[in-house]
Amino acid sequence: MTDLFERRPPEEPGLRFYASGVPWHLPVPRDTLPDLLDAAAHRYGSRTALAARGNRTGFRALRRAAARIAPALTRLGLRRGDHLALLLPDCPEAVVLCHAAWRLGAVVVPGRLSDSRRVLSRAVVAAVPRERLGEIAASGDHGFLRAVVTVETEPARRARTGRRRDEGPRTADVPRGEPSAGPARTVAALRPAPQARPVPAQRSGSGGPYGATAARDVRPARGPVHIVAYRDLERRPPDRPDALRDWDWSGGAEPDDVAVLVHRRDGTRVLLRHRNVVAAAHQIVAWQAAPAPRRPRLLSLVPQSDARGIVLVTAALLAGARTVLVPEGGPFAALRAARRHAPTVLVASPADLRRLLTRPAHEREALATVRTVVTAPLDAATGERLRAALDARVVEAHGPAAAAGVALANPPTADARPGTAGLTVPRTRARIAVEGFPDVDVLPGHAGELLLRGPQIGDHPGRPAGGWLRTGLLAVRGPDGFVTLLRDGGGRDAAAPPH
Repeated sequence: MTDLFERRPPEEPGLRFYASGVPWHLPVPRDTLPDLLDAAAHRYGSRTALAARGNRTGFRALRRAAARIAPALTRLGLRRGDHLALLLPDCPEAVVLCHAAWRLGAVVVPGRLSDSRRVLSRAVVAAVPRERLGEIAASGDHGFLRAVVTVETEPARRARTGRRRDEGPRTADVPRGEPSAGPARTVAALRPAPQARPVPAQRSGSGGPYGATAARDVRPARGPVHIVAYRDLERRPPDRPDALRDWDWSGGAEPDDVAVLVHRRDGTRVLLRHRNVVAAAHQIVAWQAAPAPRRPRLLSLVPQSDARGIVLVTAALLAGARTVLVPEGGPFAALRAARRHAPTVLVASPADLRRLLTRPAHEREALATVRTVVTAPLDAATGERLRAALDARVVEAHGPAAAAGVALANPPTADARPGTAGLTVPRTRARIAVEGFPDVDVLPGHAGELLLRGPQIGDHPGRPAGGWLRTGLLAVRGPDGFVTLLRDGGGRDAAAPPH
């Protein structure tokens, strides 16, 4: 049975304000994220895909690195459907690990170090900064964890003692009794002593709740958690001289497999499938209707610990754009990266934009090449300051985490409405329903709860497959189709972390 919402798109208000060349019936292929990377590598070749701290990675080199890391992750125990915890800042290694896990059909679980306990709860392999390894090891006992991949996220600096970068870890990271040579180490020495943290009593049969006294751990025994440096994953094992050629790729991902799992602050989870992320990437690229430069460059201050950051990097791969990563974060590092790479598109939250605007004028000259700024709805004062400081189009948009960060956006034309969340992007529908009654629409011009539906929306508790997403946001929609967000409605998606 054909969906009425798909048969009659002219009923969606605001279509007449779409930029020229933006279709509502956007064709989205049922591809996986590895398919998208393979197509980008074939189309753009050696063009730069990722740039960070002066290092550049081409599209073809990114695909080769992901194909080389995937068998190494399998040797560490990662299988289809397993979780790969990503606790890294924005760096090329994080992007490579994501695509390597997706080639195996694994699920990427991004997060911040502050919520590492939830992110690592069911992870089989975790990727963490090397300097934070001791902190992660002492954060708790992770029953599913089998390996930890450490990544050098700080710039290499030669110490006064002349210690080289390739030497073993400092004594602050690894105890004196632990050997530091070799590609793999054990995390047992980094864990607290067994007597320092009692194991809670286990539930057995119809027994009571967990007790407060120590008891014998009845969980099945498992081996030690191995620590492997990222640079060692790229090395080909001596017993397999041509690991890529004889690798069996038949167990790869499918469009309906889960690609990204997002933990929300209210304790629930959002599942974004491959088809959701691919659809969001196509929607982002299609909305940018203005003529793009020959070599577009994207500077995104949205961290990859958020699903929105992963979707933005995916959209850049689809468009053949260079993604400038800022591992350090902060306005000074962002301006330094802009001075080096001359970005044409800047994606940042209103808070990040206000921090950039507080820098001296001679530092903000690094953003002179920016032609488009994408951000959330701005207040009037910040919008005026931004438009006066930069000669660029300001596209205000909104998208909850359950919609892969893509749902509403102002057109990049003179029809934009500053301060609003904009129109629905292609193949996305919006409704304003009575608060507490999602099946009843409000009268035109009245405020209510914002509901969304589209191919980029993932699964979360309480939403049936193909149903409407309750954002929990109070909004009003004008007769021209533009949506204005009024306040937080207290819904589940309203508790999602901001950009």
